[in-house]
This record gives sequence, C-alpha cells and structure tokens, in this order.
Amino acid sequence: MNPYTKGRSAYKQAAVNTNDQGTLIMMLYDGTIRFLKAGIRKLEENDIEGAHRSIGKAKNIISELRTSLDLEKGGVVGENLNRLYTYMFSRLIDANVSKNKDPLIEVRDLMIELREGWKSVAKPQKKSLSTQYGGGNRTGAKPLTVKG
Repeated sequence: MNPYTKGRSAYKQAAVNTNDQGTLIMMLYDGTIRFLKAGIRKLEENDIEGAHRSIGKAKNIISELRTSLDLEKGGVVGENLNRLYTYMFSRLIDANVSKNKDPLIEVRDLMIELREGWKSVAKPQKKSLSTQYGGGNRTGAKPLTVKG
C-alpha cells in the first residue's frame, strides 16, 4: 500500500470515528452513488470486471446500511428502508448477472433521492469553532490575505 493510500485510509477512518450518525449515512450514500456511477461507466466501456467490482462495492454498502437498521426504533420508516435496501440489493444482483446498466441507473436514482431526504434532516451535531468559543473575531485583528 503506498503512503498516499495509507493516509487517505487513515483520514477516512478518522472521519468515520468523529462524525455523527446522519453524516455517516450521508457518506455511505455518497459512496454507493459513486460506485454505481462507476459501474454504469464501466458497463458502457464494456469493462465487465471493473463493473463487477463497482457493483460489489455498492452491494456491500447497501448491505451494511440494511443490517445497521434498528427496526424496533425505526418503526414504519425503518421497515420501509429495510424493504427498499433489500430491493436495491436485488436490483444490483440483476445488473451484475445481466450486465445491464438500467438497474444500476434505477438504484442510483433511488440512492440520490434517499440522500436528498437525509440531507434535509441530518444536521451536524458539532458547533462551529466560532460559536463554540464565543463567536467571531475577539481580537479585532483583520484576516490575513496572502497574494501571489
């Protein structure tokens, strides 16, 4: 593993450890959408092996989303998400077997819609530094501008 990949992996792990649950779900949705787009592109390029890898990664994330649902606390929403994740997983299997991009497009669009829904309800739990420490510039100093 090269140093860049190691650093990026460590950064991602730190991000996962420090983010609230809503942000983590958004990150998982973003990853799934990214892998679905890659799978679509790979199928269009007739890169069957690359498409298989991308679809597999998207399936893994959807599987993780599904298994991490708390169906007792989630109520109807949790049950609906469980059914939707199961459906999307099934569609990804269909796409992988048939090498057809249409199911990938369908799941991508569903994930984008879910992401938009989460975006509207997921608010970061952390306060900004300016709010946390009394707000604004307390010294009266002007911000430094570097040119060139």
